[in-house]
Amino acid sequence: MALAGAYMILDEALLSGGAGQERIRSTFSEVKLIWVGVHCNPDVAASREAQRSDRVEGMARQQALSVHAGVVYDVEVDTTYRSTEECARDVAGQLSLGASAR
Repeated sequence: MALAGAYMILDEALLSGGAGQERIRSTFSEVKLIWVGVHCNPDVAASREAQRSDRVEGMARQQALSVHAGVVYDVEVDTTYRSTEECARDVAGQLSLGASAR
């Protein structure tokens, strides 16, 4: 679908950081990718995790920083104190700016 020009979103926590990013780059080498980093303070991530029954305790705190190690992003947002809607607007705005610069 991506090769046919369809827009797609891949929501992935890169557990191996930059190495994981490189694997995805290789897999999608013929597709233009936009990398969006979604950050959150580890304490806030742990608090959110505790409110969900489908999460393993401790993963959010551990991964809040490690998944970003060695990863290069085109756009970054921080959900610590901002709503998903605000962050989505930031991403959309950055994508619009990039499209107009082409």
